[in-house]
Amino acid sequence: MKRISLLVVAALALLSHPMGAQERIGSGAPDQTYRAGWTFTPIVGVSETYDTNVALFSEGHPGTDDYIRTVFPGADLHYVGKHTVVDSGYSGSYLDYNQFSALNRWDQRARVEVRRQESARLSWSAHATAAALPSTDLIDLGGIPYRKNGATTFDGRGGVEYALGEHNTVMSSVNYQVVNFERPEIESDILRGGRIFESMSQWRRKISERAAVGADYSFRRALVTGDVEPFDFHTTEAALDYEISPLWSLQGGAGVVYLQATALTEAHSGPAWRLTIQRARAGTTFHFGYLRTFIPSFGYGGTVVSQDLGGGFRTPLFHARHFYFDSSAVFRNNEPLTGVASTADPLTGVVTQLPLRSLRMTTIVGWEPQQWVRFEAFYSLVQQTSLQVGGYIDRNRVGFQIVTSKPMRMQ
Repeated sequence: MKRISLLVVAALALLSHPMGAQERIGSGAPDQTYRAGWTFTPIVGVSETYDTNVALFSEGHPGTDDYIRTVFPGADLHYVGKHTVVDSGYSGSYLDYNQFSALNRWDQRARVEVRRQESARLSWSAHATAAALPSTDLIDLGGIPYRKNGATTFDGRGGVEYALGEHNTVMSSVNYQVVNFERPEIESDILRGGRIFESMSQWRRKISERAAVGADYSFRRALVTGDVEPFDFHTTEAALDYEISPLWSLQGGAGVVYLQATALTEAHSGPAWRLTIQRARAGTTFHFGYLRTFIPSFGYGGTVVSQDLGGGFRTPLFHARHFYFDSSAVFRNNEPLTGVASTADPLTGVVTQLPLRSLRMTTIVGWEPQQWVRFEAFYSLVQQTSLQVGGYIDRNRVGFQIVTSKPMRMQ
């Protein structure tokens, strides 16, 4: 039985940022600088990818490699006003497999975001994304086994920030997420889906030019499809935001996460930790993060203890702003806490809990000769193991893409 090397994961985690839930691996359209008013930006790109495991089969299933041609149209609509910013867009990818043509399909995502500064003290924002994805390894949530099964996701968020005075600030936000899987009659035991509602309240007090302390409280209610009743989570943390230097900053929190008892499960509590370290200088960015908490499992159902470790690194190459290197990795360890995250041995009938350990990594080398075009070569690695014989999945993708975009001012 193969397992993901923790030493390799720890090294790769120093080179990462969160990965978007999209089949396309590259970094997308060239970055744009927007002026006041409305700007419409059409986007089109093509890529060629070699995939070693297009079906996301576990070990022992050879012959699932293929070449994939991808065309990805898209469009962005951006508005910059005196107090308001609106950012919206659509991106799609049509996947054309050379051998496994039955897998051909669209991968699509849409988004809209509004940010407004009402006054010197009050600001608010709203954000929504929706996606139709061809496989479950593209969903950035824990407790989901990787399968070549389509999924739709929705994420809606809203938040407000208010400065009580020179030293105190309060923030409040709500978030609603939905995950649904295709072929429920086939995958219902391991891909169940569900929905989450979460609210968070935060308070920060500035104690110096560099440091702020505070407290965070979040309530999360999750209903996994097929579960009898929802799970309620309460997380309370003490928080610290600290500017180590003009280049380095740190945000951290430590506290307790509590899972309320239900008719079928006992109450549970445990430590909650989070840490993020960031560095930015002259086009070079680095960040590293760790998170430990309880989350619902939209795969097997129930609740898991989730630990996430990841980071990112991006820098210009050859002392030239037109060439760049961008690498990322995220490792997630999910240990069952409650529910039915288990499997029964067909010979003994003994039920064994199924943890999930997942690694996602991508590396990009790019060239942007003009502001409207990008050329990128990329490599992507996806691994997951349930620590059971035959429960190891390994997927490697390598390829290149060309993306063009041309902003157009709208009067």
